[in-house]
Amino acid sequence: MNINKEIKDEPILIGVKEACKLMNMGEKAIRKFTKMKGFPAIILPHKILIDKNQLPLWISRNYGTYKN
Repeated sequence: MNINKEIKDEPILIGVKEACKLMNMGEKAIRKFTKMKGFPAIILPHKILIDKNQLPLWISRNYGTYKN
């Protein structure tokens, strides 16, 4: 398995809409998650980029801790 080929084929960072599809959740919920401490995202002035590889780990560590 060639890691360089995998990196080229798959984006590491995804947008909110892609994260919604990946997690089967709404955009409003994902945007709330981005404000939680430790969420694997880079927040720019007009774009949020989420680390697709760290997302499952973050979910498993924070399962059941979300509060409105």
